[in-house]
Amino acid sequence: MANAHLRETCLIGKASMPPVLSFKNAIEKTDGEDRALLIGNGFSSKYFTYSSLLAASGLEKGKPLCNLFDKLHTADFEAVIRALEDAVIVEQAYGNDAHATELEGHAQEVRKALVQALNKTHPTHREDLEYESSATFLTNFATVFSLNYDLLLYWVNLEKGKLGDGFGLGVERGKFRGPFSDEAYCHLYNLHGGLHLFDDGAGGIIKALDRGCGVVATITETIVKEKRLPVYVAEGTSPQKMKKINSVAYLRHCYDMLRRNAASIFIYGHSADDNDAHIYRAIFASEVKHVYFGIYKPDDEKLKLLDGLLAKYQKNSGSDKKYTFFDSESAHVWAA
Repeated sequence: MANAHLRETCLIGKASMPPVLSFKNAIEKTDGEDRALLIGNGFSSKYFTYSSLLAASGLEKGKPLCNLFDKLHTADFEAVIRALEDAVIVEQAYGNDAHATELEGHAQEVRKALVQALNKTHPTHREDLEYESSATFLTNFATVFSLNYDLLLYWVNLEKGKLGDGFGLGVERGKFRGPFSDEAYCHLYNLHGGLHLFDDGAGGIIKALDRGCGVVATITETIVKEKRLPVYVAEGTSPQKMKKINSVAYLRHCYDMLRRNAASIFIYGHSADDNDAHIYRAIFASEVKHVYFGIYKPDDEKLKLLDGLLAKYQKNSGSDKKYTFFDSESAHVWAA
């Protein structure tokens, strides 16, 4: 009993490592404050994993694109896109414009394969999910930022949540609602876009709706029949992601709202890798009160790695904002 109580209140590593709080204890430390949440792929891992996408992508075994995944020893679509785009620069520098154009086309094929894989591996209907614990988790936060393109957060919010998403002033046209308005009530920001978000053709963003067959069906029909792709950030490096963000007014607005956030922010399901350095640059450059970073199954090795990454982002931003680690499992986001 004493051991369980110790884990619930505060999980402590070795003396040389930073302390790791339980989620409950981190929430208690911010009692009475506004809190923000940033979620990464770990939020979706019970129902959807990005590592399983390659097998469902439709890319043929033995063909150059599948071979490139093998050569790079990765299942990461972003890593392959990054390699192809780097190769385009090399080919252009050597005057091989035709091959550069071909490689650009291959990068686009990978993006389309990613969308196909997401649709094939994603839960089909929101009724397939158990919402109670995830909805309870979200009630701890006034504002939510997401780095994911899957529909899980969208569905949880539709089913149980009360977070405005900025589409409240839009109108419904067919299978979409929009456009997004920064004047509408909004506390949910899709920093890297989403499968349910599309350009309306006039620079605005509209969201896909369920019209009887599910949102996934709306998305698939839009891609296949209308040959329109969702607005999402698939480029690999942080500069490439920022280029995409800066090219879409909605994405830039979401990013600016992260930069303006002054509440303590909890980060759940994210690795703090360099390919999302722009996210941590925004966080540490903001007026954020405190950063609480979730670690899955914390140990000394993970703590050392993540402490180093966060300290680097903190230093590079010229920030004195403090951060604390919490045990992400103790949040019970998708408890049975």
